[in-house]
Amino acid sequence: MNERSVGDDVRDARARLALVGIDGPDAELLAAWAAGSGVGAIRVDMAMGRPFEPDALDRFRTAVARREAREPLQHITGLAPFRHVELLVGPGVFTPRPETELLVEVALDHLRAAVAPTVLDVGTGSGAVAIALAREAGARVVAVEQSPAAFSWARRNIAALAPGIVLLHADARDAAALAAVGVHAGSLSALVSNPPYVPHASVPADPEVRGFDPERALYSGVDGLDLVRDLAPLAADLVAPGGLVAFEHAEHQSAAIREMLEDAGFHDARTHRDLTGRDRVTAAIR
Repeated sequence: MNERSVGDDVRDARARLALVGIDGPDAELLAAWAAGSGVGAIRVDMAMGRPFEPDALDRFRTAVARREAREPLQHITGLAPFRHVELLVGPGVFTPRPETELLVEVALDHLRAAVAPTVLDVGTGSGAVAIALAREAGARVVAVEQSPAAFSWARRNIAALAPGIVLLHADARDAAALAAVGVHAGSLSALVSNPPYVPHASVPADPEVRGFDPERALYSGVDGLDLVRDLAPLAADLVAPGGLVAFEHAEHQSAAIREMLEDAGFHDARTHRDLTGRDRVTAAIR
């Protein structure tokens, strides 16, 4: 019989995770997942001194061991929150991050004035950005993903959360593939992307990133900007006058991306900072 309480087990887990550099609510989140409840309910259980059910305790202990090995929380639970939805995630797909919500906000600010907007999301991954824009802007969204593994995750999320999205398994630079779904010169209200932008020589510090995010979603050439170099002129062709292009990027890349967009014929290039004050999204107008 387990005479320990949920509080005892969660506190022990929190201490174990702290020893490997993981602070924050992971222990409570894993407890809630293991118990099939919410964090609020787990905190009530902790306050009342209640124990885990035996099967929930087994799930919790296994999950904590996986997290202790720096497996991403989202891979353990199979879910990643993004804006107003929860996305299915796992091996083979980039785990959506809170900072990418800024990319959505920049696009939404522009699309509010658009009539029947059409958006292309390049490298959709889990489908996070595409789903947010389809649900919140009422846009027709075409989402493109080249990776077979990521495409599989996007297909599941889109089917469940925004089935009107056109999901394309292709390279966004394939003009024929885009034309087949109605994306052609001047047809877009916006092109958005959270592309790979890590330089090949840079190894991400976080074990969760370097060990579990797919390499093709992270790395893009010597300076991390190879794909953006291709996408800037592509966007200049596909985005209608007055339309938007917006890229997420690393803090040190904003000036280079503004220059690329201006060279491609965009104007009013601006960089937006995330909640930590870091340059995160650069956008411009066609």
